[in-house]
Amino acid sequence: MSMRKSIGRILLCAALGGAVLLGSIHDAAAAAPAAAEENIYTLEDIVVTANRVPEPITEAKADISIVSRRQIEESHINTVEEALRTVPGVQFLNYGANGLNANLSGIRINGSKDIVVLVDGVRINDFQGANNSGYMYASQLSNMDNIEQIEVLRGSAATVYGSGARGGVINIITREVEENKTTVDLSVGGFGKTSYKVNTQGKHDALAWNVYYNKNESGDMKDGEGKTWEGHNDMENVGVKLIYDLSKIQKITAAYDDTKASYSGVDPVYDNDYDGDYSSKTFTLRHDWKISPQWTHMLTYRKSDINGVYGQLYHNATAPYHFKRDNSYEFLSEQLRYELPRNDLVFGVDYSKGTDNTLHPIGWDPDTGDRLYGYKSMRNLSYYIQDTWEIAPRVSLMGGLRWDRPSGDVGNTSALLAGHTSKSYKLSWDMTDRDTIYMGRSDFYILPSIEQLTDPQYGNGDLLPAEGRTTSVGYNRTFGDRSFLTLNWFTTKSTRTIGYSRSGQYQNYDNAVSRGWNAQYITHWGKHWNANVGWAHLFWDANGDNFAMGYYPKDVLTFGVSYTYAKVTAALNGYYFMRRVNPGYADERGWPSDNYGVYNLSVNYTPVKDMTFYLKVENLFNELYAEHTDVIWNHRPGSWYAMPGRSVTVGVKIAF
Repeated sequence: MSMRKSIGRILLCAALGGAVLLGSIHDAAAAAPAAAEENIYTLEDIVVTANRVPEPITEAKADISIVSRRQIEESHINTVEEALRTVPGVQFLNYGANGLNANLSGIRINGSKDIVVLVDGVRINDFQGANNSGYMYASQLSNMDNIEQIEVLRGSAATVYGSGARGGVINIITREVEENKTTVDLSVGGFGKTSYKVNTQGKHDALAWNVYYNKNESGDMKDGEGKTWEGHNDMENVGVKLIYDLSKIQKITAAYDDTKASYSGVDPVYDNDYDGDYSSKTFTLRHDWKISPQWTHMLTYRKSDINGVYGQLYHNATAPYHFKRDNSYEFLSEQLRYELPRNDLVFGVDYSKGTDNTLHPIGWDPDTGDRLYGYKSMRNLSYYIQDTWEIAPRVSLMGGLRWDRPSGDVGNTSALLAGHTSKSYKLSWDMTDRDTIYMGRSDFYILPSIEQLTDPQYGNGDLLPAEGRTTSVGYNRTFGDRSFLTLNWFTTKSTRTIGYSRSGQYQNYDNAVSRGWNAQYITHWGKHWNANVGWAHLFWDANGDNFAMGYYPKDVLTFGVSYTYAKVTAALNGYYFMRRVNPGYADERGWPSDNYGVYNLSVNYTPVKDMTFYLKVENLFNELYAEHTDVIWNHRPGSWYAMPGRSVTVGVKIAF
């Protein structure tokens, strides 16, 4: 698809959305002035991910993007994955069909799948290790009713977030309780999609609560050329969040989330049937204390139990493939912040423990000769400190230091147990009240996973942690209080990586590199329009990572635009993907198209307060595209995993 054709489609989308709007807004014109005043937005978004402290996005001096609550509601975003697809520098590698390959999606930031995923600043991805951190169960990221905003920090951030933060950090911020309200959201759509959501919140005296229930189902999927991919996915999620104000300066938050998913289907590429289930139980306890005007304290504990079973039965084989996962993860963090007129100091300690609860052979009893079994676990104790110092008017210097001390019961991995120090620094200059430039460098450090060290078929007990650094230069500019521009150039060099060899074993590689830039422009135009546009450019070269074999895009253009008038809101978003052709397989058709655009349209109509009817069209032009291919392994042209074609969803949301 040519760029001219893609631009034409964008214009057509705008015209289509306008046509839908005109018929609805005519009768509501009288109410326009009052409604328009309610939709004036400014650049007052607060982020916490960049430096682990709250600050306006315009002052963060970092390569960071936000998916706001307003965007989630206007576009009726159903999953975190869907929200992130239009964020510059973020890419997903999805198998497309329901539940295929255990419903895993590979998340990448700046080309790297070594990322950290947080909920309210506490990480949820466990000791999956190098090259695996970015693979998350899609069902784990499916509840959007309880999300206030999603922050994406691009680039290394090991000094404040520890092992795994090579590509960046995703921080999912949950909603605060603001009023007594219950919402019900019901929808049906193509490919057998049904969704039932209930969310209730309230506050009485010092106690606030939020309780939610979510159930989603989907069936067979059709791609852009009409091919059916058989599959079924059933996901159920329930949770509760309690906030108790001990005083005006102290509060305790307790939260529990329980997610269950089951799936089944047919993989036509490998000619097999698959099925499985997944469950996640998470408990979080947090204490916030404003000790004094200068001192702030936060203590957090999180425990997660993750269970999953995944099976495949090849039609030409007698023995099925079977995989079982039973892991637990605990995280304890204490953070102190000390604010001075010219210094902002953050320091703390993190302790994490990941356990594989499946019994594994660990040796032999010397007395009886019987085989001994045990559990495998990894632990990490970290200390960190970061200071932002205003060394002169409009000039600040940020420096950070982190020390990690890993340990574990994973066999003969003495190299793994060595301590490691990571550092970062950044110099920024506010050239004017609107213009800021910054430059800096940050280390990254990635522990191997238990599986990578001990798996009897693929593991390597001699693996060393991955190490390297990212250098970046950025520029931010605000245009009044309604528009904001960010530019960031980066280069990431790895002195050592962990990859998967063609011989079928994990091993260390040297001298990987990625570089590119990210740009984003956000604007609130007048009283009705909101828009953002982004551009991400990437070069990637890393041995042992099949991303270099034609997966990574050379350029991705992203956009989102919304229009609100009276009782109607319309939103259009999407991205245009320009893939770099894999030189090793240039003659093989590994993808339906190396260049493609995906566009989504949403229209909301609110006839009365607290009642909204909505229509959502995903993949508006029924584009045939794929994010995973098997051609690089088996050299069979056309053996890709197609993504869903056009799908229409209608629903209603009621609040009372």
